[in-house]
Amino acid sequence: MEKDQIRQFVEQIFIEQEKKIAQEKRKNYFKEIGRKGGLKKKMSNQFTKVVSTRLTQKEFEEVEKKAKRYHLSISKYFRLVITEKELRINEFKEDETLLGYGNNFIRIKNLLRHREFSQLDHTKAVLSKIEEVTKLIYDYLYNKMKDRDEENFQEDE
Repeated sequence: MEKDQIRQFVEQIFIEQEKKIAQEKRKNYFKEIGRKGGLKKKMSNQFTKVVSTRLTQKEFEEVEKKAKRYHLSISKYFRLVITEKELRINEFKEDETLLGYGNNFIRIKNLLRHREFSQLDHTKAVLSKIEEVTKLIYDYLYNKMKDRDEENFQEDE
């Protein structure tokens, strides 16, 4: 009888720890979006082959202009174009914008809870809608992060 209770207690603690770890990963991801943005950096030891090419002055200026538009070095830009990967520069800006909206909705929700607005009749309905929207935003960003991680894992294999 006691062994079953102890086992249940240990399982419950294990589940709670997994939830805490998942929440920490989620928080850190959202902190990183706000902090860095841009493309994931590659380690130098991953690049073992060198490809050189010759361009005319006009071609070089055009490539340089395109690379500057995306805030990339010329070699990074070439690598993305040659491997036919999408240029996902604006994707991080979208994530950052959504994260900002989520933070603003949370601020509005806190204002509605703690000020004289809490006396209004429709405050609870507005609060529930705001909570629903913020949950959708954060779930979208978290699922996007998971998809990106799975994609990177498959590329590494």
